[in-house]
Amino acid sequence: MIIDTLEPVQLGGTTQWIRIRGTDRSNPVLLLAQQGPGLPIINDARRLEGVLGLERDFTVVYWDQRGCGLSLRRSGRGEKLTVARMVADTVELLQLLNDRFGGPPFVAGFSFGATFAARAAAQRPDLVAALIATGMDIDIPFAERHTYDFVLDAARASGNRRALKQLEAIGAPPHLDAKRFGTRVRWAVDFGGVTTGATYLQLMRSMLGSLLRSSDYTLPDLVRTVRGITATQVALLVELADTDLVHDLPRIDVPVVMVQGRHDQVAPAVPAQRYFDVLTAPSKRLVWFENSAHTPHVDEPAAFRALLMDVLAASINDPRPIRAEPTR
Repeated sequence: MIIDTLEPVQLGGTTQWIRIRGTDRSNPVLLLAQQGPGLPIINDARRLEGVLGLERDFTVVYWDQRGCGLSLRRSGRGEKLTVARMVADTVELLQLLNDRFGGPPFVAGFSFGATFAARAAAQRPDLVAALIATGMDIDIPFAERHTYDFVLDAARASGNRRALKQLEAIGAPPHLDAKRFGTRVRWAVDFGGVTTGATYLQLMRSMLGSLLRSSDYTLPDLVRTVRGITATQVALLVELADTDLVHDLPRIDVPVVMVQGRHDQVAPAVPAQRYFDVLTAPSKRLVWFENSAHTPHVDEPAAFRALLMDVLAASINDPRPIRAEPTR
């Protein structure tokens, strides 16, 4: 890497951390907004570089957002987390990157990271070259019911008594506390609705392993990161529960590419199609990954990289900036 730096940045009055990696200083900037709530991404930078190879064509920015990962080192602990604050942080980081690199970055958001990024792009379209929204959380009330029905049906079909007992104990959604939310997510993972071919235990081991192997995280960082996942969920789940982008965010004045796994049982297909149909944007695409669930960038990395290269090529061929005024 010609560029490979770990840096603190001041966002919303707190110190947060980014890692910037790339092989050519002239490459465009790509900000990755991680899924969650509460999951880090800096720990995964080298693995993602290995499977996606994005650093060859972009200067990639990995960001541990407020309430997670390295951004819990200092004043990040104990602060009040809100959706508005997460979106404002995103806008501030986009401004910082725009000022530093001389142009708006591309933004690839995953799950709730995509939702926060979409809201930021709607507020400041001048700061986003294009938005690639993967497994975006669009309609939470619908998604919660869908996921719960999926895991209940899967538990009954497989005769998994343990799953059925736990799912019946938490009852139907909404699941607004970390315990019930975590139970639903655990079984959605184990029944194939999040990452194809991976169980919840495997994903947790992979995350913990990457934290342990990363030179960026100390042991106290690892402990804070794990605790921060639950704390962030507690802080944000209630506010996120009524998310409905169809009604709340029908217009985004940047090119939008929605990436949807055909087997996604967490951010399901029906809201994705409905949102795409109503969305107004300078250009928009809905790309289905037929062999993916909630994480197409993990399930089909070669196809995901190819898509990002298509987005980059389209931007080069039609580099007209978005002139819409920022909305406040």
